[in-house]
Amino acid sequence: MNHSLYTPGLINFVEEPIFFGSGRNLQRYENPKYAFFEKLAQTMWKLHWTETEVNLSKDKIDYHNMSASKQHIFKENISFQSFLDSIQGRAPFQTFGQITTLPEIEDCLIKIDTFEVLHSRSYTHILRNIFTKPQEVLDTILTNEKIVARAKTITEFYDEFYNDIIQLQMYSIQKVEPSEAFMIKIKKSCYKALINLNILEGIRFYVSFACSFAFAENQEMEGNAKIIKFIARDEDQHLAFSQKLINILKKEENEGFTNVIPELEEEVYEMYKVAAQQEMEWADYLFKDGSIIGLNANLLKQYMKFLTNTRLQAIGYKPIFEKTENPLSWMSHWLSSKGTEVAPQETEISSYMIGALDKNIDEDFFNQL
Repeated sequence: MNHSLYTPGLINFVEEPIFFGSGRNLQRYENPKYAFFEKLAQTMWKLHWTETEVNLSKDKIDYHNMSASKQHIFKENISFQSFLDSIQGRAPFQTFGQITTLPEIEDCLIKIDTFEVLHSRSYTHILRNIFTKPQEVLDTILTNEKIVARAKTITEFYDEFYNDIIQLQMYSIQKVEPSEAFMIKIKKSCYKALINLNILEGIRFYVSFACSFAFAENQEMEGNAKIIKFIARDEDQHLAFSQKLINILKKEENEGFTNVIPELEEEVYEMYKVAAQQEMEWADYLFKDGSIIGLNANLLKQYMKFLTNTRLQAIGYKPIFEKTENPLSWMSHWLSSKGTEVAPQETEISSYMIGALDKNIDEDFFNQL
């Protein structure tokens, strides 16, 4: 792939692979290779919102009237969410955006980064409205051992891929053709980074989401829950992006990944297993001093097993936990994805969060979205 920002000459993007194609020039959308991503990018933009739309004045009162155990749950969750979206606010485009050939993929990645930065701004907005000195909360995030330990398993896959991209760019600058062995290596790191993105968007936020919505179910921190609902809706779109992309790379030989993906199967399962285990340990940590009415660590651990199995099946892998039903069905109205405009025939799973909550929803429901 030519790594300049502009590659001269006519490029037929319909015949180009998603990654490592012949180059980039005109951003054109009249005939996208994958219409799914073109529609997804349009949907994301239609869902634009701002962090200042929600009144948080009652949340400040609620927080300071809550027990110490509930304050712990709230503060630790928003701290971890801030960390996650700080990574997502830069990582997708700085990695996948450097090697993508297709304009519709590039558009999705730019929008994903834009919304993830909005999420980070939203967490600061929430903290600013609840705490007199929000910087004291933000300053402690990177010294929180529980958060840093979980973050390491998130950043390592992006970092491996990012370092391979730098090496690929050096080959381009030196006008040296990368070896076949190196291209296999970077394709593997690319796929693992994409799995990492899928795990982050589809698993790692959901313990925090559940806690935010549980507070609101009890008429506490309702402004925060409204903002988190906006964020969850966005993550739905980002999950759709990663799931569709993974399924394409697994099935389409002309994308150039079908020869390397089978070799990564054990690593993929291990990535999901580690993420699920960390989220279950996080649930124990959050609820070590007390629970919320309607929610506790055991329910969250059951939910994490259910969700992990569902996410794996959505990208063609087998469940890793015993079959379990969704123990948090009350979350469905919080995770309703009415803004998702994805036709059933265009993707294996039409509504990602709703699909994770109820596998028996028929296609007529999705046609109304």
